[in-house]
Amino acid sequence: MDHTTQIEIERKYAVDESTPLPELKGIAVGEGGELEVRALEAVQLEAVYFDTADGALSQQRIALRRRQGGHDAGWHVKLPAAEGREELQWPLEPPAALPREGAESDPQVPAGVREAVIVHVRDHELTPLARLSTVRRITELVDASGAVVVEIADDTVTATDARAGVVRAWREWEAELGPAAPATAEERGGLLDQVEAVLLAAGARHSPSVSKLAQALGRTGLGEPGTALDDAMPEAGSDAPASGGLHAVTPEPVDGPLGAGLRELVERIRELDPAVRADEPEAVHRMRVAVRRLKTVLAVRRADLPEQTEEVRAGLQRLGQVLGEARDLEVRATLAGEALDAVKALRGSDDADARRRLIDGTADERARALDGLRAHLSDEPYLRLLDSLEVLVGPAGASDPDSGDESVAPAKGGRKSKSKDKDKAGGGGGKKAKAARKAAEEARAASDAAQKADRAAARKALRKASKRAVRRSVSADAAAPAVPGGGTPGASILESAKATAGLHRSRKAARRLRYVADFETGTGATDARATSATAERLQDALGDHRDAAVFAEYVLLTAGRAEAAGESGFTYGVLYQRFLDRAAEALDEAAAARRALRRAVD
Repeated sequence: MDHTTQIEIERKYAVDESTPLPELKGIAVGEGGELEVRALEAVQLEAVYFDTADGALSQQRIALRRRQGGHDAGWHVKLPAAEGREELQWPLEPPAALPREGAESDPQVPAGVREAVIVHVRDHELTPLARLSTVRRITELVDASGAVVVEIADDTVTATDARAGVVRAWREWEAELGPAAPATAEERGGLLDQVEAVLLAAGARHSPSVSKLAQALGRTGLGEPGTALDDAMPEAGSDAPASGGLHAVTPEPVDGPLGAGLRELVERIRELDPAVRADEPEAVHRMRVAVRRLKTVLAVRRADLPEQTEEVRAGLQRLGQVLGEARDLEVRATLAGEALDAVKALRGSDDADARRRLIDGTADERARALDGLRAHLSDEPYLRLLDSLEVLVGPAGASDPDSGDESVAPAKGGRKSKSKDKDKAGGGGGKKAKAARKAAEEARAASDAAQKADRAAARKALRKASKRAVRRSVSADAAAPAVPGGGTPGASILESAKATAGLHRSRKAARRLRYVADFETGTGATDARATSATAERLQDALGDHRDAAVFAEYVLLTAGRAEAAGESGFTYGVLYQRFLDRAAEALDEAAAARRALRRAVD
């Protein structure tokens, strides 16, 4: 089921029931003149918000709803964005797909909608979180062409917290930018400032809650537990599930610098999941890199991690393989397009047959690989991998337990009390202060010791990865280009295969060293940044060689099929030789990078 995407930028205001909406005259955009005011008929909106039992979506400040009524009726997913909110919209299901009239069940979240948030909800059930009934009166501010610049919604809302059984009612105004809003963030902010000044002057107040859903749940916001708007929330220990609660994760996630670094990598995978499903540019490549980085760190730091990380690494290995299939075809298509364009420029004409075989054929293969990748991302092994990663690093968006808590230890430079009498004068309070200082000092000492141990482990991991990269690069010193007919003169098939394997091991070791160095840069390893740059040079050179070698082999294979079909083989011959040359050049660069790596490590 296809969806549309838009960015929603709005401001919310609380308003008394009897306060009339102001006239909204005099608001202008740039030199375009004053905006015209256009009032629309009132509409009735009925919305049901869904979430898992433990509030996986609310915790991420994501809202999933089904809305009836109004111009945008349908299924909506609202996601955090750099400015405003990103809103994905799907049409409502046909009436035949709905529950029978009088049935107690709500409509099931469609598969396409669920897929947009599956990285957060996995295979957990999505059930109603809140129900909102809204009478909306729209006033549009339009430009000279009639295009909507700003939309002001006067909403009277009755909401039911579906899990706590609490009903809340309120009135609010929303000022939302329309399709004809200014192009720059500064201009958009200035326009909303004008509208806000008029609304505040009329008696509005800044809304205490960031969204209707949060207000329906009696909170100021979603995500981490915030301030309650009233005392109608379920009490602790009650049978009613807490709205928007956190995941219960056991055992304790990995903490400290290592945990923070792992959490960042896991978060990157979670963030890229929807982009990969949507086939956004470079999304497959970026997710594959994140998976490889995480797998590498789990391997080199396994002595500092729980035993269950072996299973996580196996899951990451499977995910990386599926991502790799799609990514390799992306690379092939890019190389084919660039190479054929170069030949076209040289000859002055295009080889349509070669383009069909090399590009269109690759596109078909990639489409099938992408279907397989999407299926894997919705399959049981991947969902369980996400569960395991959550156990390892904590729920999505969880902060480092060691950061941001200034109450644990006093700031550096803080002085101890010079007078023992002050402690005594305080009676029990003095003893408590003393105990608090002692606890703070012990906590600080424990933290320092943990960081020192982590830095030592980081240096050890970096040294080990460096030696491994150098050792494996030695075996590739005399390696021949791994392409048909491109090896050392007289080399046998077995020798070429050994050379290919040696290059592959060297490239993997260089990549491993680079990823370890990048990760350990943030943990205090002194030479990590320089080591990463040197390893990256070798990895890139060997990667360029592999890409050229694999593409040359594909060209040779395709040329045979073209010849059998009676097509010209000229273009294939040109491409084959060009990529043989490119592979040889990459090997020369790899040899220079290998020497630089040895100097850096020795």
